[in-house]
Parts: sequence; C-alpha cells; structure tokens
Amino acid sequence: MDSLSIFPPRRRWGIWACVFLLLTLAGRAQNPAITHPLLLPSAIAFDNQGNLYVAETSNHMIRKIDRTGNISIVAGDGVQGYGGDGGAATSAQLDSPQGLAVDASNLYIADTHNHRIRRVNLSTGVISTIAGSSIAGSTGDHGPARSATLDRPTALTLNGNGDLLIADSGRHRIRRIEAASGVITTVAGEGTQGYAGDSGSAALAVLDSPQGLAADDGGNLYLADTHNQRIRRIDIATGTISTMAGTGAFGYAGDSGEATSAKLALPHGLTLDAQGNIFFTDSSNHRVRRIDAVTGTITTVAGDGDQGFSGDGGVSTAASLNEARAVAISSGAFTIADAANQRIRQVSNGVIQTVVGPGATIPVTLSLNGDASVPYGFGRITAMLASGTSASGSISFFDGSAMLTTVPLASNVAILDTSAFAAGQHILTASYTGDATHPAAQSTPFTLTVTPLSVAVMILPASLSYGEAIPSIAGSLMGLLPRDQPNVSATFTVDAPALPVVGSYTVKTVLHGSAAGNYTVAALPVLTITKARTAMILTAATAGLNFATAVDVGQPVLFTAHVTSATTGSPTGTMSIYDGGDLLSAGRPDSSGNLTFTTSALSSGPHTLSATYSGDSNFNSSTSPAMLFTVNPSSPVFSGDFTMAPNGSTTQTIIDGRSASFSFSVQVLGNIASPIMLSASGLPETVIASFNPSAIVPGSSSASFTMTVATQKSVAVYQKTRSALFTLLILPFSLFEWKRKRPISVRVLVTIFLALPVMLTGCGDRIRSGGPAPPTAKTYAITVTGTAVDLARGQISHTATVTLTVQPQP
Repeated sequence: MDSLSIFPPRRRWGIWACVFLLLTLAGRAQNPAITHPLLLPSAIAFDNQGNLYVAETSNHMIRKIDRTGNISIVAGDGVQGYGGDGGAATSAQLDSPQGLAVDASNLYIADTHNHRIRRVNLSTGVISTIAGSSIAGSTGDHGPARSATLDRPTALTLNGNGDLLIADSGRHRIRRIEAASGVITTVAGEGTQGYAGDSGSAALAVLDSPQGLAADDGGNLYLADTHNQRIRRIDIATGTISTMAGTGAFGYAGDSGEATSAKLALPHGLTLDAQGNIFFTDSSNHRVRRIDAVTGTITTVAGDGDQGFSGDGGVSTAASLNEARAVAISSGAFTIADAANQRIRQVSNGVIQTVVGPGATIPVTLSLNGDASVPYGFGRITAMLASGTSASGSISFFDGSAMLTTVPLASNVAILDTSAFAAGQHILTASYTGDATHPAAQSTPFTLTVTPLSVAVMILPASLSYGEAIPSIAGSLMGLLPRDQPNVSATFTVDAPALPVVGSYTVKTVLHGSAAGNYTVAALPVLTITKARTAMILTAATAGLNFATAVDVGQPVLFTAHVTSATTGSPTGTMSIYDGGDLLSAGRPDSSGNLTFTTSALSSGPHTLSATYSGDSNFNSSTSPAMLFTVNPSSPVFSGDFTMAPNGSTTQTIIDGRSASFSFSVQVLGNIASPIMLSASGLPETVIASFNPSAIVPGSSSASFTMTVATQKSVAVYQKTRSALFTLLILPFSLFEWKRKRPISVRVLVTIFLALPVMLTGCGDRIRSGGPAPPTAKTYAITVTGTAVDLARGQISHTATVTLTVQPQP
C-alpha cells in the first residue's frame, strides 16, 4: 500500500503537490519543464501521484510534468483538428482543449472546439470520446452521454461519486455524466444567456458562459459564472443556487470584505482546499483570489493587478500575472496556469515561482482598433500586435465569451470582418496564443456598436379618397442586403378611425424574420387621405313634381341641386343655384345632399341655369352641367323662335349622277305661329334638293329633317356635243363624194370612213387630246333656310350651311 493512502484523496493530492513544488525548487537547474515553452496553458490538474497535467490550448495538446520535472505529451499531436479515437492519445488531434479532470484511471479532456469530452485511459494511453459530437448543441439529456451534443465545453471536475461535471459554456449550462450509468443530465442553467435564479432551482437558473468548476467533499458544486462576474454555489441537498461572490459588475473591488459585495472581472478556474476555502482566477484582474469558507470574506492571494510578468521568488501578491486561467490547490501550496505568460507558477508559503515554461523573451501588446460604431453590413476591426519582431501564429477574436474566428497574423496584423455582425453592442476581445519567442497576449475589451441599417418602405395604396374603406396595406422594403431578403418581411397597420378625415396617417411598420433586428425603417410611410370627388345635378319640376324644362310666366318651379360622391360620408359646404351669373339661392345641403329653391319670378324667355358646390374639408368642389330652361309668356304675343343646325357630317363628296343626304336638328323655343318651311340655295345646275319632312309643324319642341341632293349625269351631254361638231365637219366631204360620178358602193365606203371618228367618239367616254377640256370636281356651299311666322315679330328665319363636292364620272 502507498504510504500516503492513509490520507483522504484531496489531502494526498496536496501532499504530492507540495512534494512536486519542493522537488522543482530544489532541482530547478535540472528541471527540463522549466525550459520547455508552453502556448496558452489554460487548465491544470494533479493526479493522486502528484503528476501535473497541463492543457496547452494553443498547441492543441495535453502535457504531463512528473514529480521529477520531466515533461511529456499525454494527448494530441499538435495539429488542430479532430481524430484518433480508439488509438494512441498522443497521435490524436485536439482542438483548443480548455478543461481537465483526472482520477486514478483516466484523464478527462474538454476538447473545447471539437464540442466533445474525451477520455484517455492512463494505463493503455488510448483515447475515446465519451460525450458530444462535431455538431454544437445541447441535446441528449437523460440519455447516453455519447449521443449528446455539447457547445464549447471548458471546465471539468469530478465529484465524490466519480461523476464528471462539465461547464457547457456555449449553452450556459452545467451538465453531469453519471459514472455508474453514463447518462447525461443538466444540473444548472436553463440555456438562456443572462443572470437569474438565485435562491431557486439551479436547473431553472440563468447563467452566462460558465468556465470554472469544483466540487466539495459533500458533493456541493461551485462554478465560475464568468460573464456574470460571479462565483455561484449549488447545494446538492436542495438543488438551489446562490451567489457566493461578485455583484455582477465588471471590475476590481472588495478585498477584505464580504465576497458578495466584491467586484470580479471574468473569473475562470476554481478549486477548494481541505478547509473548503475557494480559490479562483480573477482573470481580467490578473489575480488569484480566495473566499474564506467561514467568514465569507474575499482576499487576493496572488497577483498585483498589473498585466504582465514579474515577481518570481518574491511575495505572490506583489507578482504580476497575465490572464491566469486555472488554479490547482493543495495544503500550503497552489499552482496557477498563468496563461498569457505561457507559464505554470506555484505559490508556497506566500512565495511565487515559475515551475514550467520559460515564458517568452520578446514582450508584446495586443490592441483592437476600428470604428466604435458602424451600420449593419459594414466595418472591420484590426488587431495589432505591437512587437519589435515579426510574430507568428494567429489571433482569436471573441464576442463576449463566444469565439468568432481565428485569423493568421500577417505583419503582426489580423483583420476581423464585422459586416455580418448583428445589430447591437458587441464586446470584442482578441487573444494571441504566442509563439516560441513571443508571449501570448490579450487585448482589452473593445466595444463595437452595430447600428441597424435603415430601409425605405413603399406602401400600396399610398393614398385614398375620403370615404373609401382602408384596405389591407401591402408594401415593399428597399435597402435590404441581398443575403437578408429571404429573412425579413414587414406588416403594416394604420392608426386611423373607421372614417378618417383628409390628412396623413402614419403607417406602423413592424419588421419580422430572423434578420429583422438588423434593420430599422428610416421613415415610417404615411397613408394620405385626399378629398373625395363630387358631382352636381340640377333638375327642375312643376308644382306636381313633374320634370320640366319650360313653364309659363308666373308658374312656380322647383329647382333641386343635388351633390353626390362615389364614397361614403356626406358633403357639407355651400351649394348655390345660378341663372347665368345671377345667384338665385345658396345654402348647405340637407341630409340627402339636396338644396331646393322654388320660384315663380323668372322672366319670360330662355334661362341657362347651373348649380355649384363649394367643397369642404373632405370633399372637392363641383359644378353641374348647364340646364336650358324656358319661361313661356302668358300672352299669345310672346316672341317664339327656333334654332337649326346640322346634325352629323357637314361635308360630303359624291360622283356626278348620284345623291347625298344631310341631317339637321331644330330646337323650337316658345311658340311660333306657323310651320317652319325649308329651302336650299347654292345648288349646282341640274341638282335637285328635297326635304323630309318638307316642313316642321308647330307644337314640337325639337325635331329633325333630312335634305337629299340628287345630281344628273353631265358627261353624255359633253360627248353628244362633240359628236355633233364632228358631224358638221364631215358633212361637206360626204356631200361632195355623193355628187361625184362614182359607183354607189364606193361612195358608201367613203362616207362610212369619214363618219367613223364620229361614231367612235359617240360610242365611248374616252376624251381625246385636242378637243374641249373634260369636266373637273366642283365644290358647292349649300345654304339651308328655315322660315316661320311669329305672331309678335312676323317672319323669322335661320340658316345652316353644308358643303357638297361633285366629282365627274370617271
């Protein structure tokens, strides 16, 4: 039996740690580990033999330092990636491991960026995956851990039952793999990033990127709720969660006071000593701090708060640390993963000393530069590594606790494209993993505000007339980035009453979709309500409400002006009735839209009446068509009249020998004493005009008639005249032949020969050259006259003119 087996496991580990420290200090010059460079040591753990295991995150491997100071590789071939399950752990590939736990048989590794928990059998050296897959997630609770998914697991610890506790940082949960069954469950965190739940069920609490875990002998769990700037405790008996240290404010304060009133800055790894005191790395304060188990007070046990490296061989609280990530505790001594200093340091009796890693020889600083505020879809941040020489390696960019990407250094510069960042505030940091001559470095936080990108909105309809029902508004968004067009939509609502008055109404626009939060509407569109159109109608009626266009002098007549609109609502405003330019009546429309006016005072004769509507705040003005209204005299001596005008085409063209018809309308005004007789003048020769009817009889208020013009063919007369002239010319020759003493047959032939031109000319319509000119087309203005007798004025007449063109026969 090992001589230390009489001690509890925690005390045995402490003794081995002390032995490790003493041996290291005693044989420092012969210690190979002291000269071996490390790249971002982020997690440490002791086994029960006193061997120290280090997760070298940026070298993607796990190293072991034995009690004599010899250093060796336990897992990882130094190539970033995933592979090797079922084979030698030293040939496997890891990706940024950040958590370790060890028991008597196995080493457990949080293979962070592979989203897995891997186990190395310390006897065989074989590596395997016990939880997680290449897909980041948070599934599988209550089932085999091998089938579950994780999201960037970091810290690990084992409880007294051998159960493995996991800080599933990317999903803000603490999960447990039961040693006996291999089943995984969530013990703290409901998966939402934030802070809530103290004094309640740990499973319903809200955490933010936990990156430190430890369990006491009673099974109670302690966690570094890193981005909540708190240390919290889960009571195993009740399952409740509480805060042990930190107010939630980022900063440094509170030493020697109540831990719950202190300020922390990104606490990470933690552990407990045999008395239950809690040690944790207050990383961005560059300190290791202690919470007393009895008094609850907090103190600093290592680090002076300055970021850098100093103090080896001196008091631990006067030394400088750089982003310390983990602490492993033992009686009287504790070991620190001084990550950005690329060292493992130990504190014994208050004195600090480097035990692994020479550190880098060329100091560097890392800074982030860029615009502090950019619109969505734009911008970039530059990480600059200030060093006297060119450094190798990469810069890792983080948004809060989430790693965004890794960019290789080029001339000590790495650029982060922020065009895909969601709108909102982003706390960015950059981490340099270091190389053989340059230490790791961490930038200070850079606050980037991404403002929503403005988009314009077009809506349909954009305007309506007053009284029209407001339909569902449709619209389109202009200015979306092409990648977001399938992921953003909008709904539109109008805050307006059922019958909105004329004016502009803001259309509330709500954006929807996975990318909606990245956009804002530049200016809310408006729905414009314009005045509605109106129409006016003016009618007249006698006392019996019979429609009328004429009355006798002194007879009452009711004029009704009516205003209408195609939309709902009732026009107000003023309505007016005019006789020419004279105002007869004015007033507001009644509920039916009418204004009525009764009069018997209109003078004898024709009147041109109209009605107007002035419009109001919601309706446009309008005017009725003119109405011709006649007041007949009561005496038979009233002077009657009529009008006459062509009805239709006033110009026609015909071929000589054909006919044309013209239509005319007659409007009788008042009473005339005789029919209207019709006649035509200006007719061409041989042209005859006829009328149907031949006269307009009295008593008709309106009538129409047709004039038909018939022409006679003149071409035959022309040809006959020409034939007669030829006959007169050949007659003497014919008589001369007959007087000569020739045979009769000869004289007949000569006569036919002489008469042939006449016969040919008379038989055809061809006009030969040298004869009289053929007739040409002629145009005639035909005046149609209507004549009637008026008792008062005697004979009255009116005319109308039409045009006739006569073309000769072809």
